[in-house]
Amino acid sequence: MKNLYAINSWAFIICVLISFTVYGAIIALPILGIIQIIISVKIGNNFKQLPKSIKISSFIYLLSVLMALIIIKIIVLNQLLIFFIWSFMAIILAGFHLAITRLIINYNTKLSQTIE
Repeated sequence: MKNLYAINSWAFIICVLISFTVYGAIIALPILGIIQIIISVKIGNNFKQLPKSIKISSFIYLLSVLMALIIIKIIVLNQLLIFFIWSFMAIILAGFHLAITRLIINYNTKLSQTIE
């Protein structure tokens, strides 16, 4: 699980830095999304072992992603404005996903310390 956080944090930092350009965001944010989907699947495999607070955070994250997709689908404005809204929401949701993976690392660290 520690590797998941490291991968997620580096991907987040690199993709946010690349996203300062329009064309960089078009390329970087979908790649970050794919990386975070893979990480979410790996977290989902161990979902029963996680504490309730992390499960609630994960549920809120999934709900936020669905709401963001619905909002983007409903808004029919200037295409460039939709792109900026989408990019901003994607970065915020990616940061939220990064925070969830950090919570998991903290939980696993506390768990391993109590076992030792």
